[in-house]
Amino acid sequence: MHNMRRGGGGGGDGGNRWGSASDRVAETNRRLLEKQNDESISTLADQLGRLKELSIDINEEVGAQNQMLDGMGNQMNSASGLLNETLGKLGTMLNNGGSKHMVYLIGFVVFSFIMIYWIMTHKAQGA
Repeated sequence: MHNMRRGGGGGGDGGNRWGSASDRVAETNRRLLEKQNDESISTLADQLGRLKELSIDINEEVGAQNQMLDGMGNQMNSASGLLNETLGKLGTMLNNGGSKHMVYLIGFVVFSFIMIYWIMTHKAQGA
């Protein structure tokens, strides 16, 4: 009987030792998985920080580009207004005797061409 108790007790100790080794393996696995999770969380946190910085940079660039586009739009409106004003004045000038000015301009151009032609022909004869 004494041997039986010892055997039973030995079996119980062996079971405890196996359970204890199993618990140690499970604990080691749990720690490894926890360490991997912590590393993954750290990596994700770094990537999230970079994404945040990138989105802030993009936001600043978009703001600067919007300001530039607004400025260009204002300049185009100003140039369009000046052009419309100039065309209006030109139309008024043509309506108020612009034909007389056009005759003078055409006469000046014709006279200039005749003078240039005369100078070129006299140089050719002199040489």
